[in-house]
Amino acid sequence: QEPERRGVAMRRVTTQGGRAPVTGPAAWLVRFAGVNSIVCPLGFGGFTIPAIVSVAQGHGILYTLGNPTYGNGPFERIGVPTTVPLLLAFLAACLVQFAGGLLLIWLRPSGFVVVPLGMLLSVPFWWGFDLPFAWLSAALVLPTLAAAWAVYRKATRHPGESRRSSA
Repeated sequence: QEPERRGVAMRRVTTQGGRAPVTGPAAWLVRFAGVNSIVCPLGFGGFTIPAIVSVAQGHGILYTLGNPTYGNGPFERIGVPTTVPLLLAFLAACLVQFAGGLLLIWLRPSGFVVVPLGMLLSVPFWWGFDLPFAWLSAALVLPTLAAAWAVYRKATRHPGESRRSSA
């Protein structure tokens, strides 16, 4: 007899005893939600690092394609200057959301909590740095995350149901 072949989507990853592994299309939807969740933190977190260096060296905020990165937004209009600690706090929020996306890619259910937490931590920075694409990303991530959560819950509670209905 040939040993059972298990691909990446077939890996058993559960946190509670008695739960079935997430496999097939359900696993890929959860992973898609994870990939979708890391786009924003990768983009904004990536630009944060050179901005931190520039502000720390006294050069001020950087401009990309004629737009200020993390400056000249509502924060500065209300008297909150762009400083290294402020940028580090935003980078930390981006890292939390990035970690949540990775957890989902690895089919860890804790990612369903960590991604929205990272987004909530990032919201003040999205507003304060005037980052409209972050809001658009959230509008795409949250429904995908909700759909992935519903599929994940169904797949782990009723593992044989989808196989029986397709037969």
